[in-house]
Amino acid sequence: MKYRGLSLLAIAVLAFESLAFAQASQEFIDKEGKFKLTLVGDWKPVSYSDAVGRQKTEFVYRDRSEGLLKLSKENLGGSLTDLIRQEEENLKIYRSGFEGSSREPFGGGPLSGVRLSFYSVDSGRRAANTYYYLQDKTSVWVLRFNGKRGSLDTIRNLTDQIARSFQPL
Repeated sequence: MKYRGLSLLAIAVLAFESLAFAQASQEFIDKEGKFKLTLVGDWKPVSYSDAVGRQKTEFVYRDRSEGLLKLSKENLGGSLTDLIRQEEENLKIYRSGFEGSSREPFGGGPLSGVRLSFYSVDSGRRAANTYYYLQDKTSVWVLRFNGKRGSLDTIRNLTDQIARSFQPL
């Protein structure tokens, strides 16, 4: 009898956690950018017009200093490995305080690729950076997450979930 009550309690807790997760996620579709992704946790879209009047969307975790996601699509001239190696060399040169990059295969969603993470200094503050390079035939989508060191690097589970949910339209 005692174990039956514990079993029911465990089931209720799991059901509540799944319901809370379902409510904490939001699908975002950008028809102009031709992609969709699922935002989880405190991530939210922020749309604006750039200097030329084009509509742009960035994604913010709580506020821009905590976490910022920018997306871009690039043509893949050679291999994905070569593109990432070149980008990493550029980051070492042009990113102040560049340190500790790690590169690992990334998958689990519609697209697979590579996850690159590193630390840098941005406007005098220490920053964590995680870039997901997701290959789509002859193109690569780059999801660039930047945020405060100690904030962005502690929500890897959320950035991984967002990157796994990413789909070109």
